[in-house]
Amino acid sequence: MRFRFSILKFQLPACLWAIFIFVLCTSSHGGFKSQYLFGIQTDKLGHVFIFAVLVFFIMLGLIKYWRFSFLLKKIRIIAFLISVLYACGIELFQHFFTVDRMADRWDLVADIIGSALGWLMFSSVYGNLKFLDKE
Repeated sequence: MRFRFSILKFQLPACLWAIFIFVLCTSSHGGFKSQYLFGIQTDKLGHVFIFAVLVFFIMLGLIKYWRFSFLLKKIRIIAFLISVLYACGIELFQHFFTVDRMADRWDLVADIIGSALGWLMFSSVYGNLKFLDKE
């Protein structure tokens, strides 16, 4: 039983961030008008940011849990897939279960770009993680 819940301790920031994303993406937007920054809708930039942070948190939790650099490639793929599946789930939830929100393929594209950016962000901060193998 301890084995099952020990990973949750390391994934707590990712879980809390995922709840935050869910609340943001499913609550009413209040009729806000779309704003543009550099020709891109600001809500798409928001999607990129929140999913980049999600992937970063997932990868950080998995690295803290497993503590081996040779698993880094698998961890990157796992974190990316979890994030993309979560984004798909949110878009489906918006389509079927919310009244004033609707699924948008460009939101999904922004989420995937954000997930890839989170992958790159983690790699730039932590590198190849060879320092873990010395412990």
